[in-house]
Amino acid sequence: MESKRERTSRRTSFFQRYLIPITIASSVIVSGTVGYFVSHFNTNESIAQAEMQSRVDDMQEESVAAIEKEIPQIIDDLEEYDQDLAQLVKQVDWLKRNMIPVRDGLDYINGATLVISGVNSVVSNPILGKMSSSLSSANSTLNEVDAFLFRLEHLSSVKQEMGATRKQISELYKKYQTENDPALLLEMEHELDTELVYQIEDVRTSTIEAREVLESSAGVVTATNNTISIYQKAKNTGGKALETLQFWKEEKDKNKIDQEKYEQIEKELADSRERLKDLPDEMAERSKKTISSINEVKTELQVIRMAEVIQGD
Repeated sequence: MESKRERTSRRTSFFQRYLIPITIASSVIVSGTVGYFVSHFNTNESIAQAEMQSRVDDMQEESVAAIEKEIPQIIDDLEEYDQDLAQLVKQVDWLKRNMIPVRDGLDYINGATLVISGVNSVVSNPILGKMSSSLSSANSTLNEVDAFLFRLEHLSSVKQEMGATRKQISELYKKYQTENDPALLLEMEHELDTELVYQIEDVRTSTIEAREVLESSAGVVTATNNTISIYQKAKNTGGKALETLQFWKEEKDKNKIDQEKYEQIEKELADSRERLKDLPDEMAERSKKTISSINEVKTELQVIRMAEVIQGD
């Protein structure tokens, strides 16, 4: 029988790698098993019923042993997914909160740019173009961050659903270890469905997006800080520009820029990027192993089910 590694290496797409084998591999093994027993015992009537029972028992024991090896690993993996999802959800919530002052700061500078543009027609201001370019970059990247955050909002529900699945599998397996009843293993089949496979794949791709949104957010804060720096220089220009900006500043005092706040956000973003930098690669490797284990367990559960059917006959 080919190994899980060999089966996994032949899968070239999501459906080929993860979903099709759950049905095909199970069907092949179960069909092969039934065909073997039917043909073998129909053509050799001298084989005793006891020998048939022994072979079915061996087949079932092998499947149970394989499941006993894989289930604890699946449970451990699901616990790690839960921890990673908790970190991702926390990070997304943090970003949503801290992008608010960044967005407010950009809105403030947007207004200042309009003032400077009006003054620039009278008083030459060569740094206006530079500030406008930096501001445009910050606004554009902020839109990308908003799109990322919107796509990651579902992670809380995914965490809850996967946590419920892990709890159910853990309880069934603990009960099986006490009662040693293979029928309890069959109850896990409902939990190890294709929805769990989708969720694992979803977590993997979301982890990549979380790293990307951190990079984009850092770009927003950097561009915002750069824009603020240029803006401060623009305020220090002389003549009517200074007079107009001063008037605008007095009208908008309630929205004045907190430079220290942005610097703190930039520092915390750097820390978050460091924590998550290796997670997508780790998640990719783990997801392949977890889904391979799920495929293996589902296949062996089908063998156990068929063994019970044969024993019942």
